[in-house]
Amino acid sequence: MIEEFREAGLNLVYSTYLITTDLHVAFEPDPGSPVEVMRQILGPHGLTVKDENGTYVIVRAPRRQPATEVDEPTSLDTTESDIETVVVAASRYEISRDLAGSRFSLDRRTVQNMPDIGEDPLRVVQRLPGAAASGASARTHFRGGEENEIGIMLNGQWLFDPFHIRDYQNVFSAIDARAIDGVEVYTGGFPVRYGDRMSGMVLMDSLEAEDSRHHELGLSVFNTSLLTAGNEGRRTWLFSARRGNLDLVIDPKFGRPAYFDVFGEFAFEFSPDSRLSMNVLYADDEVELILETEPAERELVASNTRNAQAWLRLDSNWSPTLASSTVLSFLDFANRRSGETNDAEKMIARVRDDREVRRVGLRQDWTWSPSESRRVRWGLQAAWGEADYAYNGSAQYFGLQALFGRPDVLRTAAAHPEGGSYAMYVSDRRRLSPGVVFEWGLRWDDQTYTDLSSDSQLSPRFNVLYHFRDDTEFRFSAGRYYQSQPIQSLQVEDGVTNYWPAQRADHVILGMRHLFANDVALRAEVFLKEIRELRPRFENLYDPLGVLPELQADRVRLDPSLAQARGIELSADRAVGPWDWWATYTWSRVTDQIAVRDEPRSWDQRHALQTGFGWRNDKWTFSAALSVHTGWPTTGLILEQTGLDSDGAPAYRAVPGPRNADRLPTYSSLDLRVSRRFNVRRGTLLAFVEVSNALNRRNVCCIDWDITDGPGDSLVLENSRDYWMPLLPAIGILWEF
Repeated sequence: MIEEFREAGLNLVYSTYLITTDLHVAFEPDPGSPVEVMRQILGPHGLTVKDENGTYVIVRAPRRQPATEVDEPTSLDTTESDIETVVVAASRYEISRDLAGSRFSLDRRTVQNMPDIGEDPLRVVQRLPGAAASGASARTHFRGGEENEIGIMLNGQWLFDPFHIRDYQNVFSAIDARAIDGVEVYTGGFPVRYGDRMSGMVLMDSLEAEDSRHHELGLSVFNTSLLTAGNEGRRTWLFSARRGNLDLVIDPKFGRPAYFDVFGEFAFEFSPDSRLSMNVLYADDEVELILETEPAERELVASNTRNAQAWLRLDSNWSPTLASSTVLSFLDFANRRSGETNDAEKMIARVRDDREVRRVGLRQDWTWSPSESRRVRWGLQAAWGEADYAYNGSAQYFGLQALFGRPDVLRTAAAHPEGGSYAMYVSDRRRLSPGVVFEWGLRWDDQTYTDLSSDSQLSPRFNVLYHFRDDTEFRFSAGRYYQSQPIQSLQVEDGVTNYWPAQRADHVILGMRHLFANDVALRAEVFLKEIRELRPRFENLYDPLGVLPELQADRVRLDPSLAQARGIELSADRAVGPWDWWATYTWSRVTDQIAVRDEPRSWDQRHALQTGFGWRNDKWTFSAALSVHTGWPTTGLILEQTGLDSDGAPAYRAVPGPRNADRLPTYSSLDLRVSRRFNVRRGTLLAFVEVSNALNRRNVCCIDWDITDGPGDSLVLENSRDYWMPLLPAIGILWEF
């Protein structure tokens, strides 16, 4: 398409190393001048068009990442054209490419148009190959790892627990999808500059207004939102505020889930090579959920959470080859959870759980590019934190709950840990030949609040990119990844008051990508992940939706000696005209080795399919997405007679079968979204309708067991099914001006 503009007489200059054969038009551009059309189609690839005295030059677009996060140091001032943009050596093109194979980029348009509950950027990543999620939570498993093994960063800062309704399924994230420019995701094999996570990374940068002033007002079933952004000279700013609307639309007898979040950024360029930004993210929850409304079976949880995070970030280009980014951060977090169940036929329980965390951190990253065929990165991180825990819980068991043999619980725990966590890393990337780039990296981490005298961790990592042809490339990644137990994750609710050593995961990934002549992109990856030195974790065998999970009688402690995830991922996508489609298939096996038995992890899904398509024009947008996967594992239960009680009646005990030896039915959900844009007197109005689980499929989440009277004095087991989200419609409007 770009060549057509040149042939039509437009004075256009570009490098074939920027406009490569693997770039394709992601969507049908809106009508406009040739330059406007080119900017639309180049934007998703990080490129734009500049007017240099009548000559139009295709260059890299300004990026919000710190200089150490971009492919190479570039001036923050885009008023002058860098000569390497026009004539760039093949070596520089190869050395600047990201070597990690398990990396995905989702632009702002994709995040907003994907039919996911609440336009949540963290729910969108659940569509990626290797991801496993229930649909009820915004949290995700990557390649068999636990949900807490994924790091989340915004504008260069690690985010602390950015979720709403955190004490019941983490239903929404605290990040406004309209306030971010896109999402970059690593599902494995990520570089050494990211540490203390074993499974993946989700990286986001905030939106930068293209106009001097931009405002948005939104209203939907899920939230009411306000966003304003702008730029003036060397200053840019963004402010986003959202209030959850669930407490206004659900029946008060089921509770009051009230929450809001605020994000703000102000940035100032001191010079073309120096930029300071100030960021604040604040989330507040006052949530009460009632699962059983009958007084005789009352079950509720109330959670008050305050999560305040602030950080300063300084990006500096010291020379054409040396750049740095420095982040100073502050955190103040408090969570108070109280709950009760009052069912004299099952369990009577109470809990009060108070937690506070305060932390200050410093992170600095450097990039040095001494030549077109080499790039070196290094950095250091330090944080000091303290936490306060106060836990009180009690439970009495009746009926079937008493037959599990768990004694009644009366638990009190308090802890006040404090200490630091530290890290350093270095990586060196070199072009070994015109088509081969090799990178090695080494990372060191340590924590002082764990009282473990020799628990520092050393993580070597290696990546290779082999550019076989213009349309085909191969990638190989191997590395070690450690994850310490965060200071805020002491397992006091389960009676554990000590910290465990860092867990270790070893990744091996082999990937291939090929672009066909018809612009279909095919991607394949094979992965193996072994996890060792696992700390104990606690799960509920039968009821993962209980409001007081740690006090339920089906709670079990798991002490695996080894966990393993292995699989194959295939994905394909194409965009042509107003249409685009994508499809992914994953075969995987995820197990824990407990004693001498390999047990499927509770989120193991042997087969998983994700597919969808979208269509749009200048007014209408339609998208559909289908998720299908093998049902998650579950555990059987039998009632075993143990003799007679004191009255001569049969006595029983509940005996779980082999853990996770059975399977729930296949999960399937079709999600739809349609939107219509209207031009109004000032700005545009967007109206949309979303339907999650449009076919109202009853996806089983769990088996609810109980006992009932049988013949004579005998007891028999009975069960019923509980389900994930039903059909969930939502409507909304957005005014942009």
